[in-house]
Amino acid sequence: MSYRVGVLGLWHETNTYASHAASLGDFADFELLSGESVLDRNRGTGSVIGGFADAGDLDLVGVFSAGAWPCGPADRDTIEALLERAETALRRAGRLDAVLVNLHGAMVAQGRPDAETALLDVLRDVVGEVPVAAVLDLHANPSPELVSGSDVLISYDTYPHVDMRERGREAAALLAQVLGGRRLRTAVGKVPMLVCPLAQATDAEPMRSLQERAGRRGRAAGLARVCIPAGFAYSDVDRAGISVLAVHDAGAEAAARDVIAETLADIQAEAAAFALARDDAATAVRRALALLAERSPDAGGPVVLADVADNIGGGSPGDGTALLAELLRQGSRDAVVTIADPMAARLAADAGVGADVDTRLGGRTDERHGEPVYVRGRVLTVTDGRYRTSGSWMTGREFDMGTTAVLQVDGVSVVVTTRPTPPFHAEQLTSVGIDPAAARILVVKGAIAWRAAFGDIASEVIEVATPGVCPVDLATLPRRSVPMTLPPTAFPAR
Repeated sequence: MSYRVGVLGLWHETNTYASHAASLGDFADFELLSGESVLDRNRGTGSVIGGFADAGDLDLVGVFSAGAWPCGPADRDTIEALLERAETALRRAGRLDAVLVNLHGAMVAQGRPDAETALLDVLRDVVGEVPVAAVLDLHANPSPELVSGSDVLISYDTYPHVDMRERGREAAALLAQVLGGRRLRTAVGKVPMLVCPLAQATDAEPMRSLQERAGRRGRAAGLARVCIPAGFAYSDVDRAGISVLAVHDAGAEAAARDVIAETLADIQAEAAAFALARDDAATAVRRALALLAERSPDAGGPVVLADVADNIGGGSPGDGTALLAELLRQGSRDAVVTIADPMAARLAADAGVGADVDTRLGGRTDERHGEPVYVRGRVLTVTDGRYRTSGSWMTGREFDMGTTAVLQVDGVSVVVTTRPTPPFHAEQLTSVGIDPAAARILVVKGAIAWRAAFGDIASEVIEVATPGVCPVDLATLPRRSVPMTLPPTAFPAR
């Protein structure tokens, strides 16, 4: 029997401290699709929906998918428009036997603090009590309501996120089992630990061992899956924190609760391993220059300076200037820095290649990311900012930085983009004529995810405690909500 399975998506990592509110235009720039275009756009790519599309034993029906780069909460009009479009698309889709859903798990919107649960409410209102399998980001903050609204809920296992397609395939396979008669449900527990993303890399401790031990517990107990969404601390909501998800058969609720309880205790025992501190911008640049001075001239690979608090993939604006200012002040040469500044990008594009321009760079969005830096630079390159990636993050997808220019400023190459674009792909630089491996210093505006694109070429990595809305020290952010403690909780079978 062929089952008709809808494909639905709503993806946004919301930094509630970011000043730019997600608009409908932001979703249109990244992904805002209805009908079969949902599958057409993602088929063959490394996205979660690309993984759904690999499911050959299900009759997939594209319904609706919306996604935007991380930033501040969506405004009220935007979230209501998205939910209305999803409802309309679900009604147009006709009879559905089940639904696959691509979510982030940390989306917040004005008037909808738990936006993904609101989407599941819409789904249930339209299609009723059909099986639902959903995939979350590793940085999800799932609420109990989100978990209870899904039959199967799993999350990425990797950070950098290089397993999105695999998790899409896994969710589709589990859903196929449900449609074949297996009664699966998902249980959840949470600890109120807020962790900087720097401590969440899954190829390093403590996450690597926590995941390995959780997986062993789950297999020994006969569970279908155990996941550890490590949470998104830059979201001022009570559901923020580290979660444990356990997908189990109906009747195995006690086993699921036991595995969750043991894993939560394991996480709490590793609390000290999640703590960290990093150098400020001035100290980090001095360290980088000292390392370069000590090594042989023919030694390859840049020293990478990770601009942690201006992490575009965590909702920062990408126009932080702390490292650019220090590189110029300390006389660095052969450095590459990316700055999102639409006014400066347009100025350089209008001036044209070869022209000298006087402009201020960055520091335009708010007061959290440094002051503008006034520069004179020569325009080396102007492009439309489009590239298609062959890298591991959404392999095969096209991305658009908007009009992009490269300015040469006192030996520093500044890639000036119109849109803030996370450093997830080497093509962000190679598409504008820069070989990142040839740089002596490479500044990336991220915490961990940049490693999938540039980790292999880095000779040294210095993570920097810059100013911004994704700080290393979480105590620098004002917080109103109190993260919840959620004991292991299972939900009735449907």
